[in-house]
Amino acid sequence: MNPEPVSAPTALSRRTLLVDLAGAGCAALMLGAPYAARAVNLQPGATAQPDIETLRILRSRIELQFAPGFSKALQAAARTWAITSADAVARYFGRFPVPKVELLLVPEDGSGVRGGVTYAEPSLLIRIRLGRETTEAQFVDDWVLVHEMVHLAIPQIPRAQNWLHEGLATYVESVARGRVGLVSAKTVWREWAKAMPQGQPQTGDAGLDHTPTWGRTYWGGAMFCLLADVELLKRSGLRTGLQQALQGVLAAGGQYGVPWTVERILATGDAAVGQTALTELYERMKASAEPIDLAGLWRELGTTGGTLNDQAPLANVRRAILA
Repeated sequence: MNPEPVSAPTALSRRTLLVDLAGAGCAALMLGAPYAARAVNLQPGATAQPDIETLRILRSRIELQFAPGFSKALQAAARTWAITSADAVARYFGRFPVPKVELLLVPEDGSGVRGGVTYAEPSLLIRIRLGRETTEAQFVDDWVLVHEMVHLAIPQIPRAQNWLHEGLATYVESVARGRVGLVSAKTVWREWAKAMPQGQPQTGDAGLDHTPTWGRTYWGGAMFCLLADVELLKRSGLRTGLQQALQGVLAAGGQYGVPWTVERILATGDAAVGQTALTELYERMKASAEPIDLAGLWRELGTTGGTLNDQAPLANVRRAILA
């Protein structure tokens, strides 16, 4: 998720900035796009110095950076949350998407994960704004960090087609968390039924490539991913779906930090599973305002009314998505 404006990051490393801020004798944070300092009132037990440590996820490294202002207890809880989130992403893609990424946690008043943004330059960085009173339950329920980590598995694309980046992150985040038990299958389908109508075309819509509204970018993109997953699984007899297509993109070198066209991403995914479903769906939706029959899709999948119907025509596809 990139709700904040993004400008060209400074060439200085985050490590240098953290040390400089702490060494200046003031408690400061890195906020803004990408950095701006503001004062912080340290709470009892909170650190006045930055803490940096390395987490290893299979063959990848996450440099976990705590800006000044976190208690040791919250750091411990955040460390577990980071590992759990990275594990969910690694299980979906078969590995963590990139060899190394910096994860900068910036404290704020209050509780909960307040938002995140992913940068490609000068090096891969995920920055998360985190409430200093965040509870263990809020860490378990969080989707933001998994969402940002999924971005690492998708090449950079033209801003006009950002719906694919955000749609994939929105869709895969739910699937990845559902597969490792961080959220139940029933909850995933219930939340999709509530949220995906926001991605339907509205008056003046000109297709996904030409309608950069919030709803079309996030939930229009997520609808594209769901339709693609269903079609890929149907055509392959449940053998391969969107997961295997995206694994193929990653295996071909497509990750955050390298620029690809949407056409290349989808063609590479198609080639990985021996299909053309992704490219065909893109041709159908890129410049068309055709609404999707979500009610019919929920009936076919067996998710209507908040229940999971295993007698529905596509119940096996539904189960395969979160298997």
